[in-house]
Amino acid sequence: EKPESADGKSGAAEPPKRTSPIDVQLNSYKFMDTPVFIQLIRMKDSFYLWVGSQPSMNHLSLALMSNMDDLPCTTSIMGKDNDGFGSTFAQRLAKRTKLVAYVSYNLPPNREYLERFVQEKVVGLLVPKQAKAKEGASDKKMRKAMHEIEVDTRGLSLQSS
Repeated sequence: EKPESADGKSGAAEPPKRTSPIDVQLNSYKFMDTPVFIQLIRMKDSFYLWVGSQPSMNHLSLALMSNMDDLPCTTSIMGKDNDGFGSTFAQRLAKRTKLVAYVSYNLPPNREYLERFVQEKVVGLLVPKQAKAKEGASDKKMRKAMHEIEVDTRGLSLQSS
C-alpha cells in the first residue's frame, strides 16, 4: 500500500518547499594537518562567514560597499585581527559579491597556503556556478587577447634611423 500525502492523494509525500530567507551551510575540510570548518549563513543582502579549526570566535569583521570608494569599507566589530587577514578577506568578499560581509576568521595567522585554500572554498560556496562559468569564459578571452598582443609585439623590432 502506498502512503498518502497530506492532500489525501496516494504517493510519496513531497518535502516542504524552502521559504526561509536564511540559508545555512556547514562544511568541513582538512588542509594538511589543520581541520577547517566553514559556516556560511546567507541572508537577503548580506552573509555571515565563520572559519575556524575549533569552536571559538576571536574576531569579527564587517565590510560593505560604499558610494564614496571602489573598495568596501571595513571595520573590526569584535576582537583584534592579529594579521589583518580577516578584515582583508571580508573586504574582498564584499567587493566580489556586492553584499554586506560579516567575517570571523579564526585560523592560525600568517599561513599563506591555508588562507588561499580557505579563499577558494569560500568563493566556491558564495559565487554561483553560472557566474564562475561566465568568469571563466571572460578569463579565457583575456588570456587569448594577451597572447595575441604578446605575439604581435614579438614581431616588432626597433630600428634606428
